[in-house]
Amino acid sequence: MISQTKWLHREFVFNLPIGVFPPLLERLRGTPARAEQLVRGVPEDILAIRLDGSWSAREHLGHLIDLQPLDEQRLAEFLSGAELLSAADVENRATEVANHRTVPTTKIIRLLTEGRKELVAQLELLTEAQVQRVALHPRLQQPMRLLDWIYFLAEHDDHHLALARSAISNVVRMTNEH
Repeated sequence: MISQTKWLHREFVFNLPIGVFPPLLERLRGTPARAEQLVRGVPEDILAIRLDGSWSAREHLGHLIDLQPLDEQRLAEFLSGAELLSAADVENRATEVANHRTVPTTKIIRLLTEGRKELVAQLELLTEAQVQRVALHPRLQQPMRLLDWIYFLAEHDDHHLALARSAISNVVRMTNEH
């Protein structure tokens, strides 16, 4: 199996045409449905297990909720013409203290759905000029358009969905071996 690249090791080239904005919104809109499908039928205890210090499937999904305030802040920064976007907490303290392993998966999916629905509703109202606004991403140290940021968010969603799937598979495999 191919090992997934760590998020902080990912590199990005931001050169997408403006016309990919609608499909990117569709990816963001679909994250909660894909998350719900991923966990459907999986026992709650399986979704809460950490292996080798890695996040549980529930923590990966909860992490996307924890970042919603940063998403809202960055959108406001783009729209206000900020030159530099707010930095994310690369230590992920919010996710570490949230204890998502004890939160029912249905609640995590509901909160993710509400957050993505609100974000996409705001993004759908933007003009082409707004989508092309540029700000510096603090960790990547490269300029990105609002369009590029949406691509970055969609990639981050998929990154954690893939890790959640891997967490489930690893727990199930471990359980079946014992």
